[in-house]
Amino acid sequence: MGKLSFKNKFGYAIGDMANGLTFAMSAGFLLSFYVDVLGITGAAAATLFLVARMWDAINDPMMGSFTDKMFKKRLKKKTSKKVDKFRPYLLMGSWPVVIMAILMFFSPDGLGSGQKLIWAYVTYIGWGMAYTFINIPYGSIAAVMTQEPSERASLSVARGLGGMVGNILPRIIVPVFLTSFATDQQKGYLIAMAVMGLVAFVGYLVTYFTLEERVAVKESKNENVSLISAVKVLRKNRPFIAVSVASIAMLTGMLTNQAMSVFYFRENLDALSAMGITAVIQMVPMLFLAPVLSKVVKRFGTKKVVSLSSVVSAVFLGILMFLPDNLFTYVGFFFVGSLMMTVPNMLIWGMVSDTIDYNQYLCGERSEGIIYGSYSFVRKTGQAIAGFIAGMGITIVGYTQGLEMQSAQTLFGIKFLTIGFPAAGMLIAFLAFRYIWNLTPEMKLKVDEAISA
Repeated sequence: MGKLSFKNKFGYAIGDMANGLTFAMSAGFLLSFYVDVLGITGAAAATLFLVARMWDAINDPMMGSFTDKMFKKRLKKKTSKKVDKFRPYLLMGSWPVVIMAILMFFSPDGLGSGQKLIWAYVTYIGWGMAYTFINIPYGSIAAVMTQEPSERASLSVARGLGGMVGNILPRIIVPVFLTSFATDQQKGYLIAMAVMGLVAFVGYLVTYFTLEERVAVKESKNENVSLISAVKVLRKNRPFIAVSVASIAMLTGMLTNQAMSVFYFRENLDALSAMGITAVIQMVPMLFLAPVLSKVVKRFGTKKVVSLSSVVSAVFLGILMFLPDNLFTYVGFFFVGSLMMTVPNMLIWGMVSDTIDYNQYLCGERSEGIIYGSYSFVRKTGQAIAGFIAGMGITIVGYTQGLEMQSAQTLFGIKFLTIGFPAAGMLIAFLAFRYIWNLTPEMKLKVDEAISA
């Protein structure tokens, strides 16, 4: 089918950068905004994150099923033009997700405590639904761009690199705004989110105009494929189970770390402004790793690469957990731990595309929308757990807003949430990749031959 162009890969990377900008604001700074600005307790925020994300998780497979059904309807119209399955959603969903993200960081004047909580529920759930509307089609489109393993790996790397940039940029920019507006944190958060939103909107437009759906998707012979029957098949899909278990574990650790980092840098390290510097230090090596990662996968296989990187990440983070709090120590150990953590997170999207192929091998149905929606359900479950742990954890460890010095017990609790959880998550991910994932290079070749026949 030929190689993907640089334009295709660049556009796909920019798409996840756009996703990452609003998602990173939510994952990394919303808890702090709720507690320190909106005045919501950590426990109330934890409940909000859990409820909203679980609804989001239920909503994701529904969105996947919706894209599959709408595509069938468009095919039946038999227009002369090529029918794209997923690209239209990149254009339609670009502005709603940005608007809702900005509203998440807006605090209307004159609201009571109960009204503020209601406002938080409405805007956070609204953003989650808008994010689902664009993110499910965006993720699904990878499976119809190419079927070549090496190209999927490079596409996955491109997405991972774009997502990494999108996740790191807020960590660089937001502390600058919070420092500049130290006496008006509400304005600092709002302006930062508006800037991130504008960049994300432009990014979605770039993605829409640079991606191509190159794999012909035919109308299913089975007109009555239901969401329930498709999900039942996934229980037999070992690669899907592997990426699901690993993703829940990795996301729980990573997002707990993101939510707690602002507290850890401010309270434990007394270096909030350095948060952006460490983000840059972590990003630079990935720029060199990204171009060669697909070649490493081609030589050693996906399973070996993600398994080894996961266990190395777990070891370095585990050691860091028991070292004294120090900015340079944190940067050194977390640099290696997060670098290795990023590898499976960059490759996971190509692995999801492999699960779609494997699903067709099992039952003859690709069901890209349903599978990606189900995988997104898994990711949202991890996000819900992480949000609940961070929100409830900050209350349990005894954090007090505005206190000049937190207690030693509180500082240790913040450190455990920031570093300990990611270490445990990467260990679980290693076990999933090592003992559940069964798509060896030989098996992958067998699957490709079967679905191409």
